[in-house]
Amino acid sequence: MDVYEVFRRSGHKDPFEHCGSVIASDSEMALLMAKECFLRRREGQHLWVARRTDIHSFKDESLLEIAADKSYRFPEAYRDVVAKREKARARAREVGAAAGESNR
Repeated sequence: MDVYEVFRRSGHKDPFEHCGSVIASDSEMALLMAKECFLRRREGQHLWVARRTDIHSFKDESLLEIAADKSYRFPEAYRDVVAKREKARARAREVGAAAGESNR
C-alpha cells in the first residue's frame, strides 16, 4: 500500500490544487478512491494522483534563496526613476563644481 497525493482542478482553465491524500495499492485504485473522496459533490472535473515517494523536494531549504539581487526584474524597482535621475545629476554638478574650484 502506498500513499498517493491527490490534485484536483475545478475547470478546464483552473490550476490543479492539492486536495488531500489516499492510501491505495496502485494508481488505478488511488484514482477511484480519490474520485469517491474528493469529487463526491462535483467539486472538480479533473484529478491527478501522484505516489508520495515520487514527489521530490529540496532537503536544504537554503538552496531556494536568491543568490543575486535581481530586483530590476520587477516594476517596483523603477519607481521614482525620474526623481533619482535628477538627484544624481544634481550631485554630479556639485562634484563637478567642487572639482573645478580645486583646479583654480
